[in-house]
Amino acid sequence: MLSYTKYMSTRLNEHQDDKKAKWLENYVKHDIKSLGVGIPIIREILKTAEHKFELSKKSFTHQEQVLDELMSNEYTEFKLAAILFIQLYGQSHPPEQLLALISNWFDKHWINDWNVCDWLCVRLLSPMVDNHPSITINTFQLWNKDSYLWKARASLVPFAQCKTLQEHKNIIHELSRTLIQREERFCKTSVGWVMREISKFDQNYVESFLDDYDEWCTKEVIRNAKKYT
Repeated sequence: MLSYTKYMSTRLNEHQDDKKAKWLENYVKHDIKSLGVGIPIIREILKTAEHKFELSKKSFTHQEQVLDELMSNEYTEFKLAAILFIQLYGQSHPPEQLLALISNWFDKHWINDWNVCDWLCVRLLSPMVDNHPSITINTFQLWNKDSYLWKARASLVPFAQCKTLQEHKNIIHELSRTLIQREERFCKTSVGWVMREISKFDQNYVESFLDDYDEWCTKEVIRNAKKYT
């Protein structure tokens, strides 16, 4: 274990809260493991670790090694710490490097629940859609066809919170029609969530999609997509 990871482990375990851990494990499901440490505490530990180790000043290769070790940990808090580190200190890296790093996390099945998947989407991937649309969307088109549920889900969820949502209706339709026809609930719900956001400015688009793919839309998808209509 790297010294940075040892430090993170020591500090996270100092703040372990069994009651909060059990609540999160029951809420998220998917057999996750939690220490019960909240995001504000994780953020402060990361800031202290940055002051101590100056990881952000190291090479990307070294950062990647550390982040892989965090993400591969079985406890949710380590995974969230890896994501939060990139949000705080890694935004200057080329998008190609970050997307390759994240893609590997999915391929290793280190991201295996909706909580970590969606947090990564909102914190890292949504801003990348806004700031680097071409390379990010090209990557999403590849992820969209992946057999691994969470990687496929991550091809669409980021659009729900991106600032440039209105510019991407064509690609969203392409990605959504693939996911809505899959059997997994969390592929389908990603469609409902993005359609919900689009409905705020284009209800006809949403109604048309739901009509075209009616046989694959669950009640949950329809309820989410029509939340604001």
